Amino acid sequence: MYRRYSQVNQTAAPLGQTRRNRIKNILILLLVAALIAVASVAMPAVRNRNNARGLFIQRMQNEIATAIRLTTSLSRNAGANSAAILAQIRSNVYAIGVLNEVRIGEEGAGGRLLQEDQVTSLQSYIDNYLSFLTTGMDTGEYQTNLQNSLETLQVQISALE
Repeated sequence: MYRRYSQVNQTAAPLGQTRRNRIKNILILLLVAALIAVASVAMPAVRNRNNARGLFIQRMQNEIATAIRLTTSLSRNAGANSAAILAQIRSNVYAIGVLNEVRIGEEGAGGRLLQEDQVTSLQSYIDNYLSFLTTGMDTGEYQTNLQNSLETLQVQISALE
């Protein structure tokens, strides 16, 4: 007989629902745009963090290579320039320690590249070498110990890559 409802298409959504759907679609688009913006900013930051670690390691490798080169130029007995060379080696070892500490300062304990005792033991080898050098005693054993320690540290730094 007669239809109970008017001629309104039953598949059409009410006007309030259409507005809600439009608002929802706009919000989704805004969220997607924000996600793309955050990702485009975050990716270079992550890349820079990895590059910074590589730069620290590269600088440590340069410092240790210089220290080893200087160690080979030390004389086995009290040479005239041995104290000056030891001072340069000490500055290279100190630079390695500082680079490690800066890395720890930036990243926390997880950013540690070397253990502190490695740098400390190198500094004690240099101190022992210098004390025997100033007394005029034979320093051959201390030079060998220092060079072996530097080479061991060089291997450990190379393994960081």
